[in-house]
Amino acid sequence: MLEPSWSDLYAQLAARERQACEGGGAARQARQVRLGRMTARARIDCLLDAGSFVELGRHILHRHSASSEQLAANRHPGDGVIAGVGRVAGKNVAVYAHDPTVLRGALGLEASKKVCRLLDIAGQQRIPVICLADSDGVRIDEGTDAIDAYGEIIRRTVRLKGNVLQLTLACGLCVGAAAYTAALGDLVAMVSGQSYLLITGPKVTKVVTGEDVSLEDLGGSEMHATKTGQCHAIVSGEAAGIEWLRAVLAFTDGKPVDASACGQPSPHVETIVPTAPRRAYDVKKLIAALSDEGSMVELSPKFARNLVTAFVRFGGGPVAVVASQPLVLAGCLDVDASRKGAHFVRLASDLGIPVLTLVDVPGFLPGRKQEEAGILPHGSGLLSAYGSARVPLVCLIVRKSYGGASVLSFAAAIRLALPTARVGPMGADAALEVAIGPVHAAMSEEEVSDRAHRRSAWLEAHDHAWAAAASGYVDQVIHPGDARSAVASSLAALASDRGR
Repeated sequence: MLEPSWSDLYAQLAARERQACEGGGAARQARQVRLGRMTARARIDCLLDAGSFVELGRHILHRHSASSEQLAANRHPGDGVIAGVGRVAGKNVAVYAHDPTVLRGALGLEASKKVCRLLDIAGQQRIPVICLADSDGVRIDEGTDAIDAYGEIIRRTVRLKGNVLQLTLACGLCVGAAAYTAALGDLVAMVSGQSYLLITGPKVTKVVTGEDVSLEDLGGSEMHATKTGQCHAIVSGEAAGIEWLRAVLAFTDGKPVDASACGQPSPHVETIVPTAPRRAYDVKKLIAALSDEGSMVELSPKFARNLVTAFVRFGGGPVAVVASQPLVLAGCLDVDASRKGAHFVRLASDLGIPVLTLVDVPGFLPGRKQEEAGILPHGSGLLSAYGSARVPLVCLIVRKSYGGASVLSFAAAIRLALPTARVGPMGADAALEVAIGPVHAAMSEEEVSDRAHRRSAWLEAHDHAWAAAASGYVDQVIHPGDARSAVASSLAALASDRGR
């Protein structure tokens, strides 16, 4: 008997793989393409640098073919998930993609074990994890084996939180455990009109509650972007989503802020920020004027729009910006803004990215609805996020920093202020009511004159930038044209102190 050649042995393996794929797998892949969607492997190829992918468990098969006709007819190599390690712009990442053409991307025992191996590698090597999600969640035909195995994925996802960056691009339907896994990570992008995150689908919802609700209303990108805050970016297609992943990953490059590259005056700041304390302006224009041109990547732009969160660069170095937005609720903090800000500050701290806060906040939004919705615990969460941050914190007080909402300024290691800054335990009007009493109709001329004098004296003592600077709360009052340079110098100085 002739000894088989290497090419014969490999051909036999390829034949076994083709045989395992029979039963409509190729047809379903073709249908995926006809629908204008990428296959799981194409999504990975689009994301990673060419030739960098090293796959895990490419040939594994599930072991439950005898227990279900559906399982017996769908024993595809890889078992419904493609996983491995590769590079994005030269940076190592762990990536896995559900294959919706194999049992709708639902994961069983073997596929889950493969994902667990990948997550273990990511934790050991401290590299980001990217999930290209398109899954029905737990594979119900495998029963408790699948439940237990997917539980191990969730356990590892939680364990990696704060240690490595975990990004999800929802490419299709993500139900149950698949939706939870996405939510347990750090950032999620969703494809408009194509991807959904939900725990229970419309059919089950109809049966249990009698409610008729569309897939889009139940878990679509617009709902999560505006209502839950779970969608941090809505993208127009899968290719755009992959570009978003690349853009976010780029901010983990660890480059320091180069203050010498930020020395030019920033005259646009004077034209953006009004000197009148109640005139609105768009803080996104201020962020763009201060940071490197074209570097801004905003997160959750449709959720809690009264607070802007974005990654930018100063002199090439990544910086996380938290900014009050005077165009919405006058920049007041509420429950959703507190949640949004706390999540972003914690993420920046986990990634080692310094935080710049642009402060123009008249206070926490008052009222029964906010109190009942949990402004106390959620506001405390924002306090905790700033207080426990392990990265340089710099703030620029643009105009108002009043009351408990001064959380946006008080935690900073260096506090800068424009001449328009106002810092106080509450807004000037409310503070004057407490300090010198309310106006009443029966006041005499002498009382009116005395009140005006006391008002002027109180404002002079408490309600301007120089008062805050004289007390030491503000470190420097700066000219608007010097704002970019002053912020960059402060960030660079703090980074140097941390040995970066």
